[in-house]
Amino acid sequence: MSVELVEVVRSGFRECVHRGSLVVLDPRGEVIVSLGEVHTPIYPRSSNKPLQATAMLRLGFAPRNSAELAIATASHEGESDHIELVEELLAYSGFEESALLCPADLPANELARAEVLAAGRAPRPAYMNCSGKHAAMLATCAVNDWPTSSYLDSGHPLQRAVVETILDLTGDLEETDLGIDGCGLPIVGAVDQPGARVFPAGDRRTRHARTRRRRCDP
Repeated sequence: MSVELVEVVRSGFRECVHRGSLVVLDPRGEVIVSLGEVHTPIYPRSSNKPLQATAMLRLGFAPRNSAELAIATASHEGESDHIELVEELLAYSGFEESALLCPADLPANELARAEVLAAGRAPRPAYMNCSGKHAAMLATCAVNDWPTSSYLDSGHPLQRAVVETILDLTGDLEETDLGIDGCGLPIVGAVDQPGARVFPAGDRRTRHARTRRRRCDP
């Protein structure tokens, strides 16, 4: 049910096309553009990062500056300033890099990866593009005196709070499925687009959690 979204033309020759689905909503959740099958359930993957970070902020995570907030809410490229931010966030919260439970990886940035390989250095959890989010999760666990060796588990209080926050902010979803993302964390899926939407800041619905049925089987 996907449609052709992108056409690549080289020297007048149609070299390839990229297929997919696309939906654009206005701030009220009304559809502006809809291409392909936009009601197919998906795993939002890293698009969930800002919502996961919102849960952490609600739970007491307190970044010291905008850079720490940014590294907690987005994928990074493994460049030196990104790694420094992750290391500083870990140290400030009282953790070593070994506390990160994301997989060891090489930097996503081509130059940074080449520098690591040229220096003979091995993959590290901090290089993994989700390590900022994981560092923030450790910091959130520290604030709430929660165990850190199991923060990847779907039953951990942090992950339960993440699910509740995502359901709170995405509108009328009644239940969800959990999968496992590439970084090892549970990820909310079965999102029926475009019915789900994130309410703007200040909307009364962002301030009041609601009870919903959900399935939490990874």
